[in-house]
Formats: sequence, structure tokens, C-alpha cells
Amino acid sequence: MTCSETSATARTVPSHWITWSLVLRTLASPRMIALHLGTIALVAIMLSLANWQWTRYNDRLDFNDRVRARAAEAIQPLENVLAVHPQPTDAQWYTVSATGTYGKPTFQLVNVSQNGAAGYDVVTPLILESGRVVVVNRGFLPLSESMPRDIAGSRATVIGRVRVSDSRQFGEIDNSRQADLVEIQRIDLTILDDVIAGDVIDVSIDALESSPTDDPRLAPVAEPTLSSGPHLSYTVQWIMFSVCALAAWALLVRRALRQAGDSAQPE
Repeated sequence: MTCSETSATARTVPSHWITWSLVLRTLASPRMIALHLGTIALVAIMLSLANWQWTRYNDRLDFNDRVRARAAEAIQPLENVLAVHPQPTDAQWYTVSATGTYGKPTFQLVNVSQNGAAGYDVVTPLILESGRVVVVNRGFLPLSESMPRDIAGSRATVIGRVRVSDSRQFGEIDNSRQADLVEIQRIDLTILDDVIAGDVIDVSIDALESSPTDDPRLAPVAEPTLSSGPHLSYTVQWIMFSVCALAAWALLVRRALRQAGDSAQPE
């Protein structure tokens, strides 16, 4: 066969078919299939995490708006708020007033920190004029401060924020169900109802003001933190990680195709 015949034969070879065959054979190799599946799984996980953080970000914005809106409402008697909002979560964060007589016992809400100081909250039941009982978080004291004097039998009007019952989370210390319970890990109204005499309302109050004035050492419980948190930045990070994973996949595919093309070239 002459040189001209060889050249003519080469021109008749379907080069595009060879190229696509090489591409498909390379991309369908076991190693590359593992790369494709791994990339898909990784990107799916990271985008799911991005969506989760985005949902938390929007939930946080909704929470902030809800707290601000309820705090801006006029102060109302607790019983009125509960009549309109019988569900505790619907009543939470409204500012209310409650008048009654302090009862027993007074609890120490331990393992609390506020403004960088370790301490405890002072929690006492308030017997309302209706006979029902609302648990009042009277305020925060540093560990170096002793418990306030017993105010059982004292009449007071408390203005404060409505809070829902706190529940034990996984791994947290449980409150002891005992008659002489003094130190508590959280304001769990289900447990406190077993210790306090009377019908305990299923919300509590974080005191902001009291008349007559309570122990001057007590600092009002800190307001809720109304920030968006890190969720938006985490959302962006997970999306960027997904983009990086796809870019790495593209680079690896390109390198594999280039190596396959180099190997297919005639000597």
C-alpha cells in the first residue's frame, strides 16, 4: 500500500466515533463510576446541610420577629393572655402582670451563667388571686451571693415575660422527684407541680419588675438573644463546598480523559 493509499484510509476512519468511544469507556470505568457516585453523594449531603441551615436561619428570623412583636404588646394580666392564648407556646414572650402571694418552696435554678458570671436563678411560686399558682423566676444571683430571705406569705405584683416549661434534653441531669427538692436543673413545670401545692399553671414568668421591690441583689433574667446566628454563613459555606466538590470532579474527569487520550495515541 502506497503512502497516498494509507493517508486515504486514515481519512475514512470515523474519528468522532473513536473519540466518543474513548470518552465513554473512560467515564464508565469502575474507578470513574466510583468517583461519579461519590461526588453525587457528597454534593447531595452538602446541599441537604445547606438547606437545613437555611431553614434554621429562617426559623431564627421568625423567632426574632415573634419575640419582638409580642414584647411590643401592652402589658396585660397573665390570666387575660392565657385566656386568649391557651397554648403555652402561643403565650410565650408576652409581657404580663401577675398579683398574688408568694408561697413555698423557693428553688435554686443551678448551672446558670449571665453576663459572663456563673450563678443561679431564684425561683418561687406565686399564688394568684384565682387560687392558681404561677412559678416566677425572680432573677439571677452570682455564686458568691447567698439565697435571698424567705418571702413566703408576702404579697407582690410581678411584671415579666411568659415562658414555657423547660424539658430535659438528652444527656442533661434530671431533676429529682422528691418532696424536699431545692436545687433544680431547669424550670420543668411538670416536675415542680409535684412539689408545689396547688394548681400550677403550665407557663412561668421571668420577672422584670416587682412591687414591692424584690431583693436588690437580684438581676433580671437576661433577654433572649435576637440574632440571626451563624446559619446564613453556614448555608453559603455548604454551597461553596458543593461547588468545590463539583470542580474537583471536573478536574479529575478531565485528567482521566487526557491520560486516556495520551495512551490511545499510536507510537
